[in-house]
Amino acid sequence: MAAIINSFNHFKSFKIMATTAQQLTTTNNTFVDTYQEVTDAVIKALEEGTVIWQCPWNQVGLPKNITSNVNYRGWNLFLLNFHTIMKGYPTPYYITYKQANNLKGSIKKGEKGVRIIYWAEVELKNQQTDATTPQPADEQTKPKTIMVPKTYTVFNIAQTEGIKFPCFEAELRSDAEKIANCEIVVDNMPNRPTIRKNGTNAYYQPSTDTVVVPSLKRCKSSEAYYSTLFHELAHSTGHESRLNRKELLSSDGFGSAAYAKEELTAEMTAAFLSAVTGIDQVTIDNSAAYIESWLKALKNDKTLVIKAAAQAQRAADYILAVSYEQV
Repeated sequence: MAAIINSFNHFKSFKIMATTAQQLTTTNNTFVDTYQEVTDAVIKALEEGTVIWQCPWNQVGLPKNITSNVNYRGWNLFLLNFHTIMKGYPTPYYITYKQANNLKGSIKKGEKGVRIIYWAEVELKNQQTDATTPQPADEQTKPKTIMVPKTYTVFNIAQTEGIKFPCFEAELRSDAEKIANCEIVVDNMPNRPTIRKNGTNAYYQPSTDTVVVPSLKRCKSSEAYYSTLFHELAHSTGHESRLNRKELLSSDGFGSAAYAKEELTAEMTAAFLSAVTGIDQVTIDNSAAYIESWLKALKNDKTLVIKAAAQAQRAADYILAVSYEQV
């Protein structure tokens, strides 16, 4: 398990908090544009038939900052992996303009970076308190703050010059090692739901806290089996005894915003776990209907991708029994 956790090492956690744009100070009101920027990019890719979170993972490793050696998390992980694959970069390692300068190098002329997300603490304005409820003196003067997404730009190390980086090689794992990794993840999931491996199809039943999947022999491949199992285990993290995700228990059906968000969370979680264990993620459903449901949800809620990615990161952390404090 330690080797698998090392693959997931140094991911920094964050918490999504919600408010209205009117509550934010005018100088820190860019979070709306950040959500829209991410959503527009995902919609464009979906309309072209590309599902960003389903891209194969670079064999060298997970996207990380080359100077801090810290892996990116949440949406940034998917975005930078997608960018690495699309641009044909040999490694998924990134650096900021300032970091390149600090290493006595520079970004090549004409190169364009990728805008990724960070979370900033922003003071609320127009704060209202209940006048009938006495407030402690320190609470009366202490400004209310909230965490909101903002962006900064990073560049792949292939876009730099004047910096000598080590030679990075792909980490090749045998099929047996990949399967063993998957089994370790499943076996070590805390508070694991009941798993039945004799189903005719795959699903998670919240009322009995049971994951049902077809047997390995009935699946097209081991990777298909574990991708499916990871997807259903991701749903199970929404159970009230675990992360208590409201979307899991929503009564809304296929095509609803809640359904799309829960499916997106499960898909992204399965992708995280596939990356950590080394298997190729096998898409459960990439039909036109599924893509259309995501497009509809994205157009109705610009915060969906970032929030689903955050939920997926929490779900993967839960399944792997790893927290930022441990690493």
